[in-house]
Amino acid sequence: MKRVFWIVSLILTAATLSSAQTTFYYPHIVDGVLSGDHWRTTIFLTNPGPPSSVATGTIKFFLDTTTSANSAQNPQLAGLPFAITLKDESNTVTSSNSVSFSIAGGQTKKYVSAGSSSYKGGFATVSTDISTVNGTAIFSHFDSTDTVLIAEAGVPSAAAVTRQTIFVDTTGGYYIGLGFANPGGAAATVTLSLLNAAGATVSPTTETLGPGNHDAFLVSTPTPMVGSFQITSATPLAVIALRFDSIFRVFTTLPPITLASLGSLYPTGLAWVDAHPWLAPLSSVARFLGSLQIGIG
Repeated sequence: MKRVFWIVSLILTAATLSSAQTTFYYPHIVDGVLSGDHWRTTIFLTNPGPPSSVATGTIKFFLDTTTSANSAQNPQLAGLPFAITLKDESNTVTSSNSVSFSIAGGQTKKYVSAGSSSYKGGFATVSTDISTVNGTAIFSHFDSTDTVLIAEAGVPSAAAVTRQTIFVDTTGGYYIGLGFANPGGAAATVTLSLLNAAGATVSPTTETLGPGNHDAFLVSTPTPMVGSFQITSATPLAVIALRFDSIFRVFTTLPPITLASLGSLYPTGLAWVDAHPWLAPLSSVARFLGSLQIGIG
């Protein structure tokens, strides 16, 4: 009887989670003309649920904040709304910092930025009422005529977490570009640590990132090296990195790796479960998920 109770409880919990409000992020959005070339971002969203499950939600865009005196990027300030021009899969054009969507089960939405105004960068937040909705994005780099595709790369959506790392490889003339966003309502103190292949810290630094703001820069290494770049903050951040060739014409994405996992929390973080026999089913699930090393940020 108890086993039946637990099975029913798990099913009900799963059903509740699948219909719960969810939020995910695109840590870096590019749009506009830079050095004569055109950059644009394509966002895809899909609802993999049954046809009867209609997901509604909003994409909100935030712009890197600059100081009015010299137009230099100032990460310490609060972020600003990013009014971006988009065209959807039906060729409907909108220009706003907030786009509402409705996606029935099995359907997909597509939004492509215009890429024709002055270059701007920022990030996007996606909020929806069905947790199974997810998406990805594409960065596209076109030539000065805006007709010849030079390079593009897929950019996965991301969760905001407190401890994460990216791989760094600047040998052979490659560069690593990092973009990270603070979607929270308070400023974040961010520790940025470059580690070499042996795990030794090369150049730690600290930055303040304002609420709703975004920063992007090239990861500077003293010499060509292989290693990692850790981003830690008490405030959850959304992160993505790009690996460029020496002349910035070809690039690929480097998704971050979350440094915390259920596996690392067991046994110390879950030892109390074992002390309560009535929580045995939960303990078993936790061990199973821990064995899969599922990141929870």
